[in-house]
Amino acid sequence: MGIALPLQDWPAADQNAFVALFAEGSLLDDRGPLAHWRALSRNLMERQYGRWLDWISQVEPEALALAPVERATYQRLHAWRASMGDLVPATLFGYVDAVVRLCRLSAPDHDWSVQLALLADLHRAIKQHGSPRKTGRIFSSDVLFEAGAKLVRENEGPITHPDRAVRLRDGAVICLLALMPMRRRALSELRLGTSLCVEDSQITICLNGSMTKNGQPWEAIMPETLKEVLTIYLQTARPALLARGAADTDAVWVGRNGMPLGINQFTRAIRKRTEDLLGIDVSPHLFRDAAATTLARTDPASARLIKPLLGHATERVAEEHYIRADTIAAGRGLASALSNLKKGD
Repeated sequence: MGIALPLQDWPAADQNAFVALFAEGSLLDDRGPLAHWRALSRNLMERQYGRWLDWISQVEPEALALAPVERATYQRLHAWRASMGDLVPATLFGYVDAVVRLCRLSAPDHDWSVQLALLADLHRAIKQHGSPRKTGRIFSSDVLFEAGAKLVRENEGPITHPDRAVRLRDGAVICLLALMPMRRRALSELRLGTSLCVEDSQITICLNGSMTKNGQPWEAIMPETLKEVLTIYLQTARPALLARGAADTDAVWVGRNGMPLGINQFTRAIRKRTEDLLGIDVSPHLFRDAAATTLARTDPASARLIKPLLGHATERVAEEHYIRADTIAAGRGLASALSNLKKGD
């Protein structure tokens, strides 16, 4: 399939268009539409677009002289897609989407209907193909929450052994991910008093832009059922684990050695616990798929909560004013949807 042409070897027009997408901006310059992307996402898009230019250089080198918008015709994109026929639909979609995204953002007034139709066709292929990573591993959020709550209940009470504290902690993490499915990085960076605020009447999670993938702050009030579970962890298991360490920490999640849990420890712990409880290991990221699936199938009206619940970037600036209100309601909305599911059983 070739290699990814490095950025420094791209035509000047493509380089300028790509750099403009990620420009930080200033008082005199506009901020790029993808400036909120993290380095990993930017590097991935650079490699994907670089493969497009490498393919062009091999099959139609004269087209490199064209502007990116003029070069990305339906015919060329379709031929490029056909040349990568051995790849799975999701990978093909990523490559073609990188090209169309750069061009659309560079020339938003251009008619991109045929290119979008190609992307829609690839998206349908993804649905038909399915994801081996997800097959058989997307549970309803209520199943995941109940599994975590069961682990908490079984280990509630005086902590007489660190294993009991660890099991209760993992149950609390599973419950949190079931109703407020944040990414691993944010989960590992939760701190008491800043990103997790405990008050008499409520617990609030406040993620600043550095803790989210899209760079936007995310705030939500914890549903009552989840608050009860987390309170048990904070009042019993966490102090017991902290006592095993040499120093105090404000980290919400503490390991057996009394130190904050590392980001990779969450994946190992949650996959092990869910396999023990459900017979199938569920990674932290799959809790996000579970939440979206649960909301969409429970109540079509609840589908609008998917974007704020998962912390996805908004598509229009005007919607930013509603993000905070939606995220506060999102956790409660998923809890309410689960309640409706139980009533329908």
